[in-house]
Amino acid sequence: MNTAHISTTCTGGVIVTQLTGRITIADVAAWFQGFEAACQSFIAEGRSYKLLVDRQGYTPDHFSVQKEWKDKFFNETLLSHSAAIAFVMEAGEILTHLQQSNTKESVRFFEAHDEAIAWLNGYSSE
Repeated sequence: MNTAHISTTCTGGVIVTQLTGRITIADVAAWFQGFEAACQSFIAEGRSYKLLVDRQGYTPDHFSVQKEWKDKFFNETLLSHSAAIAFVMEAGEILTHLQQSNTKESVRFFEAHDEAIAWLNGYSSE
């Protein structure tokens, strides 16, 4: 049984994308269609956007799923138009490592959705 939850929505200048649950390669492809469309709508208007990437409870079905997600998400065209990115992830060693090793001012890692939204709403690159 597939329990993937994939969606992408826009609220103001924030794109909220969710990729949680047990994820397959097909789920990544379906997720990317919506994610890319949301980003392209901003790009076509010459606007930047802020991203909230919800991966709390993300469980890849196979190691190749994580590689597929990375290959699609870390798309230079899409990311070059983002003003800030907040990742929401499960608490644990990976989250702690990413929080401690991150050197980009415009990227943050959170375990709470509301903290990520608050940071994005308050973030200014100026």
